[in-house]
Amino acid sequence: MMIPGMRMQPKYRKEVTVWACLSLIAAVVFGPAAADEAEALRLQVRRLVRQLDDNQLATRQAAEQGLVELGSPILELLPVPVRDTSAEVKVRLERIRKTLEAAASEAAAQPSRVTLRGPLPLSAALAELQQQTGNRIVDFRRRFGQQPADPSLTLDLDRMPFWPALDAVLDQAALTIYNFSGESGALAVVGRDPDEQSRAAQAVYQGLFRIEVLRVQAIRELRNPANDSLRLTLELSWEPRVSPILLRIPLADLRATDETGAPLAVGSQRASLEVPIESTIPAAEVQVPLELPDRRTDKIASFRGRLAALLPGRVETFEFRQLADAKKVEQTRAGVSVILDQVRKNVDVDEVRLRVRFDQARNALESHRNWIYNNEAYFIDPSGQRFEHAGMQAFRQADNEVGVAYLSDREGGLADCTFVYRTPTLLILVPVEFELQDIPLP
Repeated sequence: MMIPGMRMQPKYRKEVTVWACLSLIAAVVFGPAAADEAEALRLQVRRLVRQLDDNQLATRQAAEQGLVELGSPILELLPVPVRDTSAEVKVRLERIRKTLEAAASEAAAQPSRVTLRGPLPLSAALAELQQQTGNRIVDFRRRFGQQPADPSLTLDLDRMPFWPALDAVLDQAALTIYNFSGESGALAVVGRDPDEQSRAAQAVYQGLFRIEVLRVQAIRELRNPANDSLRLTLELSWEPRVSPILLRIPLADLRATDETGAPLAVGSQRASLEVPIESTIPAAEVQVPLELPDRRTDKIASFRGRLAALLPGRVETFEFRQLADAKKVEQTRAGVSVILDQVRKNVDVDEVRLRVRFDQARNALESHRNWIYNNEAYFIDPSGQRFEHAGMQAFRQADNEVGVAYLSDREGGLADCTFVYRTPTLLILVPVEFELQDIPLP
């Protein structure tokens, strides 16, 4: 509560405003009890943050540990250090933020879980899948000229990972996934051909991923039998809430055997298969070269491998104010630094020159990877209204850093505006081991 005539320090205004809004939302949506819990958490965080500057070392250490133990929900409550923040508090806050952001990012790389029980109409099952996992699902049947029936499904799924849960729903409803809907961050469902096999029977599931063999092609070179080959086409699908930056399959990690246990040679052991990623397609195909076995071999009994998946972690928001005077303004969250170099006039437009630098880029910023240019960036005018940039230009490309100039043609310039940039703070490398069995050969 403010005392009449008291002036609030600028560094606390934003915190109070944000938490007043969040408390109001909690009270409206979840009731007074949830609002009370939110307020209690806010007060607890403020108390522990103050103790980070205590005279006693033991108290400072206990406060830091206490904040870490509260977990990632307090990330929005941690204050941003300002000029008069002590050096030790800055170090401790940054260490706390890095620890919590790393935990939040790693949690985001885990598969979503689904619980669905009892007879449910298809529409309700799909809605629950979306709500429980954050994976958007759109019904594309009308666009294919199909009648969007809403059959009743019998389900008993208890905290099942997203992909097997979705396949169970789609198999009962005779639906499948259409990967070319153009809907970014979503799965489109359509009716499937009567001859199409069960989705659950064809796939293996590992974490965020669903892996299926789509095709097996045997190639016999009649002129030179030494060039005979076998190709497996794999479809890799992922939960659309997490779009991979990079997928790679090292051929040295692949092992294939026939029904007798004899090994089948796999391509060049020094090579890796890089899987192309499209922002609007939640799946990708990759061809794996194998030795063509003897004609007496009926199937590949086991095909094992490891997929290296580079995933974006928690997305953070970086805000830059007072653009007229902004120069070499750097903000750091976890493993990324965002530097606003300058705002300058470029003929008829204003240009905001921004650099984004990762502590561990892990090949994510190689020149042919465009994901970084899809990061959200926009302006907020003095009245609080959002407006978009007028385009962008890359001006720097390095192993761990990119530079992007964002343009604005706003009349009156940007001096009184805020620039907002959102990017993943951590890039998480996740190994995904898989095994496909009993693959029939042509």
